[in-house]
Amino acid sequence: MFNEELKDRFAKEYSDSISTRQSCYNAFQALEKYENAWGADLCTQPVDVVQPVLEELTGLRSRSIKVRMSIYKDYVAWCIKNNVPNACDGTLIATTSGIEKMKMQTVKNPKHLQRYLDEICDKESELTADNALRLYYWFAYSGLDEKDSLTATKDNIDFTKFAVIVEDNEFPIYREAMPCILNCVNLTQFRLKHPNYSADKDVFLDRTEGDALVRGIRGTPSLNSIRAELSRRSKKCIDSGKTSLKLSYNRVWISGVFYRMYEDEIAGFNPDFYGFVLKKYGGKQYKLDSGRNTVESKYRKIAREYLEDYERWKMTL
Repeated sequence: MFNEELKDRFAKEYSDSISTRQSCYNAFQALEKYENAWGADLCTQPVDVVQPVLEELTGLRSRSIKVRMSIYKDYVAWCIKNNVPNACDGTLIATTSGIEKMKMQTVKNPKHLQRYLDEICDKESELTADNALRLYYWFAYSGLDEKDSLTATKDNIDFTKFAVIVEDNEFPIYREAMPCILNCVNLTQFRLKHPNYSADKDVFLDRTEGDALVRGIRGTPSLNSIRAELSRRSKKCIDSGKTSLKLSYNRVWISGVFYRMYEDEIAGFNPDFYGFVLKKYGGKQYKLDSGRNTVESKYRKIAREYLEDYERWKMTL
């Protein structure tokens, strides 16, 4: 952490809360590589220097943007107040919309997701284990919780309803996902491509034991292994210029949430995430900080945050 002693002083004066202090340290650690490159503290940098950095360091969701921007701005204001040498108001006048981050970390529709998967994976018709990687992201886009993506079986697929059914909840199947779903449902083997031979020299290997649809030919799949593989492929494609998207399960998941809300809005419904929040978070325990703060008000706050993010997402279309 650049200027660690100074930043530690700020964090301890900023809050008595351990979690809030940790948020400060996380924000400063994310900033470290930029401060090392500048050879200077954030508080000394003009607005034109810090603006693109803050766009990069703030998160995808409105809530995380506000929290991190608040930490950076409060830190710089504290530095100015405490007469830190060369401290200036660059960060104080900087703004971030989060639109660029939203553009780089979400997809616009099922065709956009399919295009991304075509860039990082083998085509479905090649019958390789990449079908399982594709399905992991299609489950995300349909709205499944990540833990359910690794346990869903063919019994969860209802082709008459075009839906994945998990505990009586129906999640839509998109047309673009059908080739990969059919392969994962029907194939007992995947092709192992050999880099030095033509396709007719490739061999087919049995898929790993089990009935989960998201499974390949090399060991039991885990969230960590799938995340790592998709991250590796994404980085490779970004480095080669094939894509600029930086996706994850949660980013694909929220893209699907927004796309379905957009379909509803086009159909004439007002966008409202309260029902969605109630269904997803209902029953979750929250620490309420005052007698006037009810569980319902907490749900409405979360719904407003989703709506803010949704409105930013629409600006990328």
